[in-house]
Amino acid sequence: MTYSVRSFARLAGVTVKTLHYYERRGLLAPRRTRAGYRRYTLRDLARLERIIALKSLGLPLKDIARLPPRAPAAKKEREALIGRSVPVLDAHRDKLVEKQRLLGVAIAAIDAVARAGDPQDALERFVGESSWNRWEARRAELASPAPRPPDRASPSRLALFHEIREALDRDPSGSSAEPLVVRWNALLEAEAEGNPETIAAMRKISATRTKWPDGARRYVASLYDTDVDTWERVMRFLTR
Repeated sequence: MTYSVRSFARLAGVTVKTLHYYERRGLLAPRRTRAGYRRYTLRDLARLERIIALKSLGLPLKDIARLPPRAPAAKKEREALIGRSVPVLDAHRDKLVEKQRLLGVAIAAIDAVARAGDPQDALERFVGESSWNRWEARRAELASPAPRPPDRASPSRLALFHEIREALDRDPSGSSAEPLVVRWNALLEAEAEGNPETIAAMRKISATRTKWPDGARRYVASLYDTDVDTWERVMRFLTR
């Protein structure tokens, strides 16, 4: 029994346009009458069901076309066709796993924003984190393959930072580190060449550090050759 294109589309529950598209992609090959009309059979219906089933896995049509329709009876030919099918499915599985990972990250981020005491602030923090990570990835792509030393704060600032850290380690109350705060402020003013606008901008940026993306905080801490917690402890003392 054969079906016209419209009858076959109604039977299969798809559109005529879809059938034509699958035919152009080489996935369906209905017989033609002498007058050029398409005639579909139950074998075409089985092929169409296969296409629909594989599409439900998210496989693109170009990959579906690469999968053999049926394994023949001959063992060698069957093994050869299986060998063609498995890499296609494995590659697609890897893509699905990555999509699953990204969906998990997205769901976790949305949940974190929804649970936050200030969802709007949490949303802006997420945007900042996402932007930082994207540009970090971009920077890594464009980085020169030639080795280079790590970024560091100026030698004088780095040395004074660790002097303050050591003073706080010895005396958590901070009384012995108080004279070092004066030296720190004088150093920053010297680096800003005494420009009050630059000094004010530096202090404003430092005051907002708790809202920086985590990547930015890790980067700045690395400038002082330390971890984020230690950097924050010293900065909290200097800007209290």
